[in-house]
This record gives sequence, C-alpha cells and structure tokens, in this order.
Amino acid sequence: MTNQNLFLLGQLGKPHALNGYLYLNHEIFFREFNLTGLNVSIKDSRYEIENFKTHLKNRYLVKFKNLDSISSIEIFRGEKVYITSQQISNFISSNLPWPGFFVGTNLNNQYYIKNFFYAGELIYLTLVSKKEFIIPYNESFFKYQNDILHIINLDLFQ
Repeated sequence: MTNQNLFLLGQLGKPHALNGYLYLNHEIFFREFNLTGLNVSIKDSRYEIENFKTHLKNRYLVKFKNLDSISSIEIFRGEKVYITSQQISNFISSNLPWPGFFVGTNLNNQYYIKNFFYAGELIYLTLVSKKEFIIPYNESFFKYQNDILHIINLDLFQ
C-alpha cells in the first residue's frame, strides 16, 4: 500500500507482442475477475485497462487504453499496479472482498488485521489482539455488511 487509498493489485511484466499488451502478475484473489474497464494507478498516473485476458497457464495479459505499441508500454515493465479502496464492491468473492483492503485496520476495538496470506486456494488473516493468531478468511469467521468487515464466531478460535 502506498497510501491509505491505494492497494497493490500486482506487477507488470515484459511486453507481449507489438500491440500494447503486457504480462500482469497480480494477486491470486483477483484472478477470477475480468479486469477489463478497471481504472488503475501506475507511477502516480491513472490508466484504464482496455483489455484483460488469460494467456497460457496462470499467465495474464493486460492492455491499457490508448497505449497501442510496444514503444508506448515498455516503460511499464516491472512497475507496480494499484487500485483504490473505492473499487471494493467490484472484488467480492464468496461474499467477502479482497482482504488486502483491510490490512492495517482494526476489525473492532479488540482485533487488528496485521496481514493475509494464501495457502493453496484458501486465504488466512493474521490478527492481533493480546497475541497474534491466524484465522481462515471465509464466511464462517467473517461477514461483509454495510461496507464493513465484521468478525463472527469468535468462540471458534478463542
């Protein structure tokens, strides 16, 4: 996170072909979503993803609007791509938004979200209270309602 409103989506790779596509290595959570039309930030400038598509196994390509040649995109190689927290409603899977939006925030007056990680296809959060512990990020433990992430079933892990 570069500031309180920007969140890392992924990192751009090398250009692919001559018509403005770049490889995108992005967060696992977002790989089920079509990112076409998404507005992103790169090096403090805003860009719109004109086209997003899969390429081979677990590889993804992205093309930005009005950037149509290899010479116009090669400067983006290795750059980080960010999204804003205002896009949270676009990225909800299994009734929960991407956990990266909540890292560094308090769930309530007792629990702080330190970070998250993937284990296979599962997502876990590291929470801090009086001590640090790990909890699955799923509907058994969390709900997202009225733009707020709530922790539920506290008795399952205390």
